[in-house]
Amino acid sequence: MPGVEPLNARFGIGQPVRRVEDRRFLTGRGRFVDDLNHPRQAYGAALLSPQAHALIRSIDVTRALAMPGVLCVLTGADLARDGIGALPPSLMPEDIGGPKGFRTLRPLLAVDRVRHVGERIAFVAAETRAQALDALEVIEIDYEPLPAVVEVAAAVAPGAPLLWPDCPTGNVSFTLSFGDKAATDAAFAAAEHRVALKLRNNRLAAMPIEPRAMVGSYDFADDTYTLHNASQNPHGNRAMLARAVF
Repeated sequence: MPGVEPLNARFGIGQPVRRVEDRRFLTGRGRFVDDLNHPRQAYGAALLSPQAHALIRSIDVTRALAMPGVLCVLTGADLARDGIGALPPSLMPEDIGGPKGFRTLRPLLAVDRVRHVGERIAFVAAETRAQALDALEVIEIDYEPLPAVVEVAAAVAPGAPLLWPDCPTGNVSFTLSFGDKAATDAAFAAAEHRVALKLRNNRLAAMPIEPRAMVGSYDFADDTYTLHNASQNPHGNRAMLARAVF
């Protein structure tokens, strides 16, 4: 009809979508995790591994426990004793009808081995963030460094250091293929020209606008937890915690 704007001019594929969240952020009305406060709120900090690959011979948290304001210091052994589960892969090929692979279970806090720089070793809860960070400085860990590799090709080469010694296929979790292998091999064999190409995927690190922070609370009355998490996947986080961790 004359004078009537077609719907696809505003809502069709490829049309710009106006952001709706900018006004509150630009006017200082956004809410971040640090804006949430609960009565008697404590603060946590994690001790991260400086080693890429190492055995943990011992962890001594005695001095940290004696630091001012420290409420508790947790290690992987504490979590294991309390039945706290590890983080499983969100999806494996076998979950959708594919071949069975080696399902790695990543502990919330490393118990006897660290497998990458930055893996969590211990967790301190204290009355203030500064006190929690100070306590991390006096935790004593005896590492036995193990060989480590960086490149993917080196990790799957014969004799490469094993991250998961009980994985039957070395450092390969699973092998997944699609299509008709015989027909593909025949097509390449009959091709007049063949080109080999090596592709390298760059490493990617997500950089959120704020730290991956969260605030949790426990309700003694009805034995429930509430977690405020800066995440785009709250339902997935809840499922992971409920099914695997708790």
